[in-house]
Amino acid sequence: MKRFAIGGFALLLSNSLLNAQLSVPKLGFARFPDGSMHAVHGLAANIIVDPRPSTIADSASFSDFGGLTATNGLIRLMNPDGVALAEYQSGEPQPILNIDSTLPSAVVWLPSKHTLLGWDGMAFTTTAVDDSSLGGKVTFVKSVSGKTVELFVELADSSVAKVSVSLPGARLISAEAEPGANGAVFVQQGWMISQNARGLMAELPNGNRQTIELSKEPLPPDDLTIERMSNDWLHVSSRSTGTNWAVFWSSTKTSVSLLPPPAREAAK
Repeated sequence: MKRFAIGGFALLLSNSLLNAQLSVPKLGFARFPDGSMHAVHGLAANIIVDPRPSTIADSASFSDFGGLTATNGLIRLMNPDGVALAEYQSGEPQPILNIDSTLPSAVVWLPSKHTLLGWDGMAFTTTAVDDSSLGGKVTFVKSVSGKTVELFVELADSSVAKVSVSLPGARLISAEAEPGANGAVFVQQGWMISQNARGLMAELPNGNRQTIELSKEPLPPDDLTIERMSNDWLHVSSRSTGTNWAVFWSSTKTSVSLLPPPAREAAK
């Protein structure tokens, strides 16, 4: 595990430097507690947040190729610069969003509608799913290909099952237990990530495990929210403490940095 820090580089980069368009790498987009979405720049442990919000959202997921946001049930598909390409009014209060590569990987689970929302390259598509036999609550969704979607279901005993659904017919292909996960999960680069007592725990299909400590004190259950900023960067936030972290998580490497608030919030 790598410890997190905020380097002097992050403190010295001001709005004027951003406006000067220095070649600072863009890490992705992060959604803060007030719902504002901001571009995130820098390197591990040297991170700055653009003070200018790009939009307001209730939830978000971004890859290197674009992103999804939800605001009052309105689902938007964005390009890499955060410009809306398409919209869909779902009427869903708590949609589950995920995009982890190109735009066709964008997928949304609408729990109250029992419906999958996808992108076919031209428009949003909807597929009704009979989820009455799943036995629990869907907490994560992933498009495996244009023909298969995986639903990760938290069961009554907090164990997790992965359910594969074929498209376009929404036929349940398989359901299998995920022994290394508990409660709500997030899937990143093959890792199954969930919250433990003081941070994150993760497991690969081969049984390889790792943990990341984010707090010295025990965290309340379901305290952490995980959203994707880009292919390899996650935004993790704590409801109880208000702390935000940027987590680099590739298939072979992890690192954690504190994610500073936008400058306008820091000045309060």
